[in-house]
Amino acid sequence: MQTKLLTNNTTDLQTAAELIRSGQTVVFPTETVYGIGADAKNPGAVKKIFEAKGRPADNPLIVHVSEKSQIAEIAAEITEDAQKLIDAFMPGPITVILKKRADVPNEVTAGLDTVGIRMPSNKTASEFLRLCGCPVAAPSANLSGKPSPTAFEHCVEDMSGRTAAIIDGGPCDVGIESTVIDMSGEPVIYRPGMISRAQIEEVLGKKVRAAESVKDGEKPRSPGLKYKHYSPKGRVVIIRGSLDEAADCVNSQTKPTGVILFDEILKEIKPKLKDGVRCVSLGGINKPDEAAAALFAALRKMDELGAEIIFAPEIPDTDKWAGVRNRLYRAAGGKVYNAAEFAGDGNKKEIKTVLFVCTGNTCRSPMAEGIFNHAAKERGLNITAGSAGLFVAPGSEVSENSVKAAAEIGVDISGHRPTRITSELIERSDLILTMSSGHKMMIASMPEAKGKTFTLCDYAGGRGEISDPFGGSLEVYEKCMREIKVKIDKIIKRLETQ
Repeated sequence: MQTKLLTNNTTDLQTAAELIRSGQTVVFPTETVYGIGADAKNPGAVKKIFEAKGRPADNPLIVHVSEKSQIAEIAAEITEDAQKLIDAFMPGPITVILKKRADVPNEVTAGLDTVGIRMPSNKTASEFLRLCGCPVAAPSANLSGKPSPTAFEHCVEDMSGRTAAIIDGGPCDVGIESTVIDMSGEPVIYRPGMISRAQIEEVLGKKVRAAESVKDGEKPRSPGLKYKHYSPKGRVVIIRGSLDEAADCVNSQTKPTGVILFDEILKEIKPKLKDGVRCVSLGGINKPDEAAAALFAALRKMDELGAEIIFAPEIPDTDKWAGVRNRLYRAAGGKVYNAAEFAGDGNKKEIKTVLFVCTGNTCRSPMAEGIFNHAAKERGLNITAGSAGLFVAPGSEVSENSVKAAAEIGVDISGHRPTRITSELIERSDLILTMSSGHKMMIASMPEAKGKTFTLCDYAGGRGEISDPFGGSLEVYEKCMREIKVKIDKIIKRLETQ
């Protein structure tokens, strides 16, 4: 197919609109990302969208309009709450799902009785849609699964030869797809975007639920829910940890490696990285708008640079960052790893032995060892735990209250014998978990412990320390045991997915 490359002047937009009316597909810019559109009332034309993208047919499309009055041509009913959102946010980066009219083709809605409707604020999109004279169904103009296009060049790369025309509207201002909210019943946000949950709740005067995934066998009611999305050719890995741990992780890779980070972090980590690491910025660390505008372009840039492993940072789990977090985490398969757990080429280090460490190996670490081994056996997890102390007194024995506390949950540690930590013991252990940050500092200074030593609380995904119950009552020991058990339950679940 010969693809026309058009500008956004009136003559070219009229040409593009004529192609839409004749049953062809056209790529056009919006404020969020570029879309590939077809006449929403023409089933044959809509099918060409799926063919061009390689998109699964059970993934619904969003219908774009130039005027609010067109919504009634597509929706069977516009509820009072839906009208509030339309009045407040359209035109703009929001898609409202409503019950569809009978003449909206199933090809648009993937057979659902609902349809997503959006009115872009981008001037080129608005004029193009007006000239089309019909509602236009359009997903993002990328090959299915790739990062969405936010620049004309991205569309040319993905859609040349696959669509009748591509309109050059310059870079997209927002940079991630619209917020999608279902207003056909109980309000549910299916896809976060730059219009936040808080903004929507303020307009509606009520709490709104967010649901970002679908179950197996369930049809998605919104794009971006069911399939892996936004992925470049390289593997995206989200990591947490100190700058030194992150730098060590990146430097250990033998394949072409890239990092996508905020300006402030890039400035600090660049001097620590080996030559050849590709670095791309997401903007300021406190500026979600900048990150949204930069994200998809950054992922595509990594493809241009040939990065096969792409490290990215954790994104704050807040309303303002929800859209960026959603897109980046989907690109990474939803997983976050500790930087110190990764070996060369992004392979997660296999953990078979865990070592719990406290001061004297008479209270906390023996309870942790016993609880872990008991839980691992119950769950069929092929990982064994041991324990040791930094300062073990000659002739010391496991605390009687520790034995009693552990026995309450069916764990027998009565046969434990306190053991002093050694470099050999550290070297044999795949993972070392300490009861306090002080313990961690002492062990982490040893070369054998590098990259595999964490506090128990940190590794379980929280903060704080496990207080020493030494000399306390049985009640104090029982409280300590319960704290350890909660952390270990979380760690067991984590290790089951390694």
